[in-house]
Amino acid sequence: MTHAGINVEQMFGPGPLATDPEQGRLLDAARAEFVEHGFRRTSVGDIARRAKVSRPTVYRRLGDKDDIVRQVVVRDVVSFFVGISGQVLAKSAPADKAVEAFVLGVRESRRHPLVAALRQYEPETLTSFLVENSGAVEPVRAAIAMAISDDSLPLDAALRAAEMFFRLAASLLMLPTDILPIDTDEHARWFARTYFPPIIAASTDAGPS
Repeated sequence: MTHAGINVEQMFGPGPLATDPEQGRLLDAARAEFVEHGFRRTSVGDIARRAKVSRPTVYRRLGDKDDIVRQVVVRDVVSFFVGISGQVLAKSAPADKAVEAFVLGVRESRRHPLVAALRQYEPETLTSFLVENSGAVEPVRAAIAMAISDDSLPLDAALRAAEMFFRLAASLLMLPTDILPIDTDEHARWFARTYFPPIIAASTDAGPS
């Protein structure tokens, strides 16, 4: 499946993109629980109760909680990147694509309910959340890398750059600072234009083997 030049199945695999109405309904229930109560506080039983199904049904259709978190995040990431792909891919250079994706991503994060839930319920445990739910981070990194990779920036280098972009963005979103504000599009664009090109240049060096 390709959207505006981005192959989303290559990014995420076909599973989370399957158009199964019941699976979609269960993921809607899981997302609603995560938004209302946070990722850590939500159990598979909570999701089952909201969806009015048994816990075994949730496990059978969606997997365990880590699988559910990943699928919910993947679905939202796919939706977001499909929505911005035209604007990002209109840029030619990897750095320009990264800047545009960052500005649009920061703008979306200000109003995104899952990000708001993370801020509200788990701001002090962001590091633990990212470690425990590394599978939820991978699609974000992959989406960024696929968007900025081209002949001048191989995918492995793009993945290294995307890792840095994601970690910087997560840190600045969860722990804002007046020294490096990204609270407006203008601030976010300045930050990305200033710091992203050197990161992309450095990412082409894979380091010691």
